[in-house]
Amino acid sequence: MSDFTALLVYNGVGDYHFNRFRVVFQCPPGETKQSLADDFVARFPHYFTSFYANVRRGDRNFGKIPTLHFHGFKHALITVGGTTFGADLARPHTDWVAQIDKNDGLGFTAQTLKREFVDLSEDSWVALPDVISLDKVPAIHINRMHFLAGRRSWRLDDGKSFEVDGDVLVLETTAVERFSHEAYVIADDVLGLEAAIPDIWISLLKNFVTMRGLVRVYQPPRPGWKNKDGVDYYVNNKLSDLAALGGDPEFAQQKRLGLFKTVLPERRRPRGDEDRPRYHRMSVPW
Repeated sequence: MSDFTALLVYNGVGDYHFNRFRVVFQCPPGETKQSLADDFVARFPHYFTSFYANVRRGDRNFGKIPTLHFHGFKHALITVGGTTFGADLARPHTDWVAQIDKNDGLGFTAQTLKREFVDLSEDSWVALPDVISLDKVPAIHINRMHFLAGRRSWRLDDGKSFEVDGDVLVLETTAVERFSHEAYVIADDVLGLEAAIPDIWISLLKNFVTMRGLVRVYQPPRPGWKNKDGVDYYVNNKLSDLAALGGDPEFAQQKRLGLFKTVLPERRRPRGDEDRPRYHRMSVPW
């Protein structure tokens, strides 16, 4: 068995989630969009690490494709015997993604994964002591899944590529996702998983411009967009199906502009098998 299985958005549960997060800035002297994009990709874990999450390069590949290994924090204060201490309610769960595409050499696209190999640091926490085979415990298989099925893309490009005015650059990340299992729908009701996502990507973009000393450029807000810490963002988590996704104006715009061409997997439906989605491999894996 392979070390990982791709969690395609079509096999997820519940509504489709679509979001865009972007920061607009001036290109500093001596830099280009390519040099900045190369630095963002090369030092992605450095820029990503925050109060909300961290990431490291994966020590296993998805076939021949490199991976990233994430952990999102869910901070809480726990009181036991009169003593209060901080706890991470997200333990022992981590998330894996595969870097499937270089996004025109200006970023990358990541596919969420399910881990298929044993990791005792996570699996043993949800296994019963008398269970001999960890692979037979349903809760372990759920815990091995990225909580979202789908893909996220990043791109650093000229403002005009995003229909943003001025001689500026834009770094944007976007995603099309669903929950990967019904258990995560329940967890979302209790822990607010989706509500925690914006802070992760806002922090990433904020870290990049701050650590690089880049000068942000204010943009008038587009309809439906919000701003936090200098990062503009749009979130629509109530898309019932692909038709609703296609009708979202922000999804339609990025598709028309060809910004994130691999954020949604292509589907093939052979004649006589119309009700069953089929997928093909990416032509340019990374």
